[in-house]
Amino acid sequence: MAAACDVIRSADPAKGLVIDVRPNSGGSEPLAQQVAGCFIEKPAVYSRHTLRVEGALKGPYDRILQPNADGPAYRGKVVVLMGPENMSSCESFLMMMKQVPGCRLVGARSYGSSGNPKPHDLGNGVTVYLPSWQDMTPEGKILEGEGIAPDVPVASKPSDFQRGDPVLEAALRILRSPAAAGGKAAGK
Repeated sequence: MAAACDVIRSADPAKGLVIDVRPNSGGSEPLAQQVAGCFIEKPAVYSRHTLRVEGALKGPYDRILQPNADGPAYRGKVVVLMGPENMSSCESFLMMMKQVPGCRLVGARSYGSSGNPKPHDLGNGVTVYLPSWQDMTPEGKILEGEGIAPDVPVASKPSDFQRGDPVLEAALRILRSPAAAGGKAAGK
């Protein structure tokens, strides 16, 4: 987290910030909240979920992104690069960043897989990890099998990356466009 805060703190809001999560297949949602919390001023619902309890789904429950009071406050332009490797907690991060005024998600649709696996001891020396929830967008659309669509889709194939990075190039065009000036007014 310290390294992420250093980058956010040193970023020039007038030039913008690119966050590349394309290779991220998940991790820690609380850590993602700390990072995304540096970009917002007030709490925002970023996701909903139902919990599997004794075989039944309970909820839905809102998940709320809080501003990170201990982290750097960044209010400039921001673009997040995303793709089909993004799943689980990384998809939650994408939904968090959708709450950031002016933030644009660029690239390809995320994978659409978040089961919040929990261990269950079968009593015979075997432990299985089973999904414990259904993850949803703030509007209640189930994420499983659907993923998150980018704000700016960039179609690409592996050979495109031999000459450059079309996703990064699209992000830089967004940050350099007059419409992106001022950060908060850009996008959405």
